[in-house]
This record gives sequence, C-alpha cells and structure tokens, in this order.
Amino acid sequence: MQQAEIQVRGIHGGVLITLPAQSWYQQRDLLIGRIQMQERFFKGGRIALDVGSTEWNEEQLLKLLKALSDEGVCLWTVLSTSEMTREAAEYHGFPTSLPDPNKKEAEPQEAEDQVSGFVCLSRSLEDDEHFQCDGNLLLVGDVPAGARLEVKGSLVLWGTLFGLIEIDTSDPDRFVRLLKIDKGRVMFAGLEVEVSPKLRKHNGLVIIQGADGVEVSSLKPGRLI
Repeated sequence: MQQAEIQVRGIHGGVLITLPAQSWYQQRDLLIGRIQMQERFFKGGRIALDVGSTEWNEEQLLKLLKALSDEGVCLWTVLSTSEMTREAAEYHGFPTSLPDPNKKEAEPQEAEDQVSGFVCLSRSLEDDEHFQCDGNLLLVGDVPAGARLEVKGSLVLWGTLFGLIEIDTSDPDRFVRLLKIDKGRVMFAGLEVEVSPKLRKHNGLVIIQGADGVEVSSLKPGRLI
C-alpha cells in the first residue's frame, strides 16, 4: 500500500519521484524498493527526488547516493521544504529546484553545457579494472584502490576515489569534479595533482588547469554538476 503512494512522472531531463511524508529511512526503503521493482525502467536514468518536509542530513543523503549508484540510477536533484534537507543537498552539490523548461531557449545553458556530451557509467569500477573513455565521462559510483580510470576529456565522479584517475587532455577548459577523494590519486595532463589532507576531508572538489598550473578547490556548498 505504501509503495502506491510514491508518485512517479516524467519531466524534462529525467524522472520526478515524490515520496510520502515518512521518516527518512522509510522514504529510502520505499524508493529503493520501487526502483528494484521497476529495474528496467529506472536503470541508467536520472531522478529528481521530492522528499517533502522530511529531514535528511548530509550522511543520510550520501548513503542514499551510493545506494542509488548500486542500482544504476543517478540522483539529479533533491526537492524539499525542509531547510535541513536543502542544506544537506547543497552540501553534496545537488540542486534544490528544477530548471524551468520554458526558459531553456531564452536563458544561457551554462549548466547544461557543462555536462552535454558526457558518457554516463552508472556503476562502480571493479577492484582491478582499467576503464578508458575517449571523451567526457559521468561516473556514478566509486573508483576502488586497485582500479584505474583514464579519461580523454572532463570527468564528473559521483562517488569516492580510492584508486587512480588519469586525465589525458591538453584542453584548458577540461575539468575534474569529484564527490569525495580518499587515498586516491589524480594525474592531470601527465602531472600528479597534490590534494591536501584538508581538501580530502571535503565533499565536492574541482580540479582545473589554471594560469599558474593545476588548481584544486572545494565546491562546498556549491554544485558538483
């Protein structure tokens, strides 16, 4: 009966899922259960999640992101009337409102341009996997300690970096955006990027080629995408 209360409808850019007014863990279980019931429908897609007034903290949202990643689903937007939930969403780089489809052509599409042309890989890499992408990559998952990810373009990683990332590009407009880096390493245009212990504690990092070399900064509480 509870699963019937979940509302699912298509919107511009993905699917909007509205959850009933329950505790965060009940909402989580309902959502994961619904996705598993309709795996073919949701797998590989993007969802905007409306949790209403339910309060979610940063840790709970991060665990939800990883659970959705395991199901092959990309969490795109978090909608809520709870200030705590909105702040937690922004901390992890999630937008907290839907774009206005009527303004798509009238306004600059800076955010859309940043992720256009990205290949989406909705899974974590295997422990000893060497994955190569000849263009831009959006990876929804983790890069484990023994894995190597080679990208000839920009990278957005919705997960934790434990292994090695190599960005093989001379384009100054390319970037790397990471949700979390643990003991992982990043090679950017042939040079190893130094990530300070302080920055490794942050969620949401961006790496770019600046005027004085490779620059690493925190996006908290900005947007990963």
